[in-house]
Amino acid sequence: MRLRTNISLWVSLATVLPLTVLVLLVTGYSERQYSSDRDREIGASLNTLVAEIDRRLMFEREVISALVESAPMQAFQSVLSQARDGHKHPQFNLRAAQLGIFLEEFTALIPDVGTIRVLDVRGNTLLMIRDRQVMPTHYEGMDPYPYAEEELDDEAFLQRLRSSPLGEVSYQLLPESRSDYVFGAIPPMYDAVVPIEREGEGVVGYLLANSTGLQIERMLELAPRLSEGRLTVAELNPDRPDREGLILFDEGSGLLFTHGKRPELRLDTLFGTRVANTMATRPFGATDLTTRPSRVYHAEYTPYPNQLASWLVISEVRHDAVTAPFKRIRQGILLLAALALIASLLLAQVSARRIARPITRLAHNLKAYARGEPLERTEPHGTQEIRQLQDSFNYMAETLERARRDRDEAQHMLVQSAKLASIGEMAAGIGHELNNPLNNILSLGKLIRRELPAEHTRLREDVQSLMDEAQRASRIVNGILNFARQVPPRYEAIDVRPWAEETLILVNQAAKAQEVTIRLEVEEGLMMEGDVHQLRQVLINLLLNAIQASHPGDEVLIMARHEADGDIYFCVCDQGTGVDPDILDKLFDPFFTTKPVGRGSGLGLSVSLGIVERHGGHIDIRPNEHGGVTATVRLPARQVQGKREKGKGMGAEA
Repeated sequence: MRLRTNISLWVSLATVLPLTVLVLLVTGYSERQYSSDRDREIGASLNTLVAEIDRRLMFEREVISALVESAPMQAFQSVLSQARDGHKHPQFNLRAAQLGIFLEEFTALIPDVGTIRVLDVRGNTLLMIRDRQVMPTHYEGMDPYPYAEEELDDEAFLQRLRSSPLGEVSYQLLPESRSDYVFGAIPPMYDAVVPIEREGEGVVGYLLANSTGLQIERMLELAPRLSEGRLTVAELNPDRPDREGLILFDEGSGLLFTHGKRPELRLDTLFGTRVANTMATRPFGATDLTTRPSRVYHAEYTPYPNQLASWLVISEVRHDAVTAPFKRIRQGILLLAALALIASLLLAQVSARRIARPITRLAHNLKAYARGEPLERTEPHGTQEIRQLQDSFNYMAETLERARRDRDEAQHMLVQSAKLASIGEMAAGIGHELNNPLNNILSLGKLIRRELPAEHTRLREDVQSLMDEAQRASRIVNGILNFARQVPPRYEAIDVRPWAEETLILVNQAAKAQEVTIRLEVEEGLMMEGDVHQLRQVLINLLLNAIQASHPGDEVLIMARHEADGDIYFCVCDQGTGVDPDILDKLFDPFFTTKPVGRGSGLGLSVSLGIVERHGGHIDIRPNEHGGVTATVRLPARQVQGKREKGKGMGAEA
């Protein structure tokens, strides 16, 4: 109990509490740093947007200035000159039509330019293009030429026209009677004014162009919304109280820049008087709203060179767009701290079990191994000392287990050798006793068949059957004698491929009778040492077993290769009926066979095992994945010198 309590207190006080405090401090600092970075990024974004708007308006001023210098406008100057003197130019209609066509094409190419007016020096409209069309001139006045709008009666506007600087674009507000918007709506922008001068005569008229603000509206719509900010554009105009604080564009209320403005929608109604006054007095900055949880960023821009009016480009960002992620992080941290405190109460018991479990398991394994039960190997874990103890126990147990397996294998080989020796001695005695009677039977059978007349077919067949059975019995006896003799091998160098191909010739007839194909795969240049005839007998025995166990159409595969351990491996693989795992240990017993009576003596594998073992090798028979059997013969590539000479000597004595 004390161990679990100490571990719990240590974990909670040393890790959970400091980590929680540290993470909360880090998140607080990160939030403040993020807010500061966000202020700079949003301010930079607004400045970029203002710069884009300024470039657009500068382009429009350059285009409008170029209109005055165009050829159709130069040709129309004579018309304006005659109109200044109260006369109608003889080509008034022609030149007005030519200029109208030119301006129609111009407004089609530059959609930002809306209504274009050409005024005489008295402010009357001689030519007007609206919605890309020339408006008809059906208004009559004091002059001998028609007007496109009613005759001007606004001396203040006329004075502002006459005060327009020469050679550059200035901006003026048109009288309400000249407004392009519905009655009561306030236009979003001033009209551009350029005086039309004729060389030697001075100002002969004025070119007025109204900007629709379409491109500015697209810029506002496509501008990046950092922190999900909402854009607003307002006008500051101390000279015009009706436009002071006027909202030109507002994403929240859906007011577009190109639409006429509502007088009631003002800066103070959207953001409050305090914030509106703050933005009016500072060209750049950020202020928190008191009416809602938001922060507004603004940048001031002066769009008209000759006016005191300016625009405020504003981005409103809700506080939760910034604080919400950090709030979720803090909530997650507090929840994690609570879970960690609960987990620390359980950690003591888990830690104690982690320390005690390896020792308990090791003690259990020691007792089980002492009782002779199979070794249950465990992966070392725990502290370093416990892992070393587990490794030492596993090493000891594996060493003892390996020694036991080697002992059992050696004992099995001794028993097998003793069994083969005793059976060999008995078989040798029986073979010698049976060989002489069998030879007599064969000799007498030949004599009887020779003496029988040719017409006694039945008797001759019976005698032949008697001789065949005697020959079969003689072959069995010879096999027993060969098994009993255990002739030592005569070692010589063997080129494996030609040797294997010659052996296949001897079993081809049996393979054809069984309709089985044999495929040979031998490593190139493979050499070994051994008795050619004895090893051929081993390969023939294995091949015959494989052929007899195969079905018609099956394939028997012979593989020979040199392994990295220095031994030669022969594999004979068939696709036959396989072998019962329960009789694998009996396959090499003399006279044991699974073949029908009369088709096998049960000595083939026993003789083969004896030959291979006298060569210092081993035979292994196992089922394969094709349903058949794979017989593997392992032989040393080279024999020990003393063993080779002993084999030669014994062979010579034999």
